[in-house]
Amino acid sequence: MNRPRVLLTTEGTYPFQRGGVSTWCHELTESLSNIDFKIFAVIANPYLLQQYQCAPNVTEVIKIPLWGVEDPLEFSWRIPFVRAVRSKSATTKAVIANKFLPIFQEFLHGVVHDSHNTRRMGRLLVNLHDYFLQYDYNTTMNSSLVWESFQDIVLQPWQDRCRISDITVGEMTDALRFFQRFMLTIHLPVPEVDLIHSSAASFCGLPGVIGKIKHGLPYMLTEHGIIVRENYLRLVQTIDSLYVRLFLNKLVGAVVRLNYFFADIIAPVCAYNARWEKWWGVPANKIKVIYNGADPDIFKPVARPEASHPIVMNMGLIFPLKGQLELIKAAAIVRDQVPNVEFQFYGKPSDANYFRDCQTAVTNFGLEQNINFAGYTSEPWRVYSTSDVVAMSSISEGFPYAVVEAMLSGGTIVATDVGGVGEALGETGMLVPAKQPPALAEGILHMLNLPIAERDKYGTQARERAMTLFTKRLFSQTHIDTYHQLIRQVKIDLLTSQPATQPNGLLADNRN
Repeated sequence: MNRPRVLLTTEGTYPFQRGGVSTWCHELTESLSNIDFKIFAVIANPYLLQQYQCAPNVTEVIKIPLWGVEDPLEFSWRIPFVRAVRSKSATTKAVIANKFLPIFQEFLHGVVHDSHNTRRMGRLLVNLHDYFLQYDYNTTMNSSLVWESFQDIVLQPWQDRCRISDITVGEMTDALRFFQRFMLTIHLPVPEVDLIHSSAASFCGLPGVIGKIKHGLPYMLTEHGIIVRENYLRLVQTIDSLYVRLFLNKLVGAVVRLNYFFADIIAPVCAYNARWEKWWGVPANKIKVIYNGADPDIFKPVARPEASHPIVMNMGLIFPLKGQLELIKAAAIVRDQVPNVEFQFYGKPSDANYFRDCQTAVTNFGLEQNINFAGYTSEPWRVYSTSDVVAMSSISEGFPYAVVEAMLSGGTIVATDVGGVGEALGETGMLVPAKQPPALAEGILHMLNLPIAERDKYGTQARERAMTLFTKRLFSQTHIDTYHQLIRQVKIDLLTSQPATQPNGLLADNRN
């Protein structure tokens, strides 16, 4: 029997960045050793180095850099290179006008005006994809014809928060540039596989949509966070132009709808995410929660050494959504009552500006003797287990591996009540509101003031809960069963002549 082949698509994560989603990808590919994976990795720039040694069953890593290249041909699939040259020479002004613009204009109109149902948007997406398989991406998108068409459509009255007369050429240029870069994911052929699995309802999922419509491939979507919400928070922090933010929110919303509509199964990592998906119209019979899992033989309690002072630790990449700045503010409050407390931050900065803000806050609060930016650790289970409190300060989360790992390690956890964190902890830790340092400090102080035996009960109960719900074995078995179910269903559909392009339980979509 041939080994199943899966295209796993990622965006800004595996295998080029560390973090929770990357941990999930690595666990998935390593534990499903009887599956051959190809990784379709959307990355920021082509100079990133792999942060993971992929498992032997990862047969190929396809890089799609969004920035840092002048022309996608630098990472072209068109081999030999003469094919790329021919595609450029074939992309004439007449070709762009007659073959590309009608599709582009209708698709873009659907994005900004919500004017088409999602099935029609999917067909337009495939048409764009087919065009780029034949003609050159850069020549087309840099054409003056595309610029003029883009202006005509996005300057129409599709929003009421920016006056048309106030929108600058620079803003228009930025909006088109973002569109051009983000849509790079559709200009490559969909690899020959048996199933496509996307790690986000984002641009990396568009090959799954195309594979579903064009080739009848089963498409599975895992959601770690809520891309629409996280995108909104990110845009507010990184893009000054309200107009560009509004446009990108429209584009991301259209992409999310395409992913939701055409996925056969949507597998959020927690029931909290499923609430958002249902709110977006996903039928309950398309949703299958699959919790993250860690290895309890690795993440397990270890003996706590004698300590001269209390230790509070935080694990995760240092960037705004993880809320380390809020934890530093809480640390100042805790320090006032426990002067010798040490806060240890494990994880690399992934946002240099935010990390500088954290360092500045440490100085401003006079916490130089209390805050330790400890960087990467190869023994996270030891840190979880030997700290007095594990503090998690995230502003937005899906179902973080750090919580599961800390629970299995017997950590005493105080965490912000975001995403699926409360769903994971149950009654085995303390939850506090997000973005409220005094509440976070109060929770940490409560745990530090408990007798050690009483504090350790939280960790014992947390491990017991995680052993029942969040193990690597359960995570792996659920995924392999789901893969086989989806692949088997396609074969049944083919035998019974049922079109595989119509996923079960599609979203109700009755718009004109």
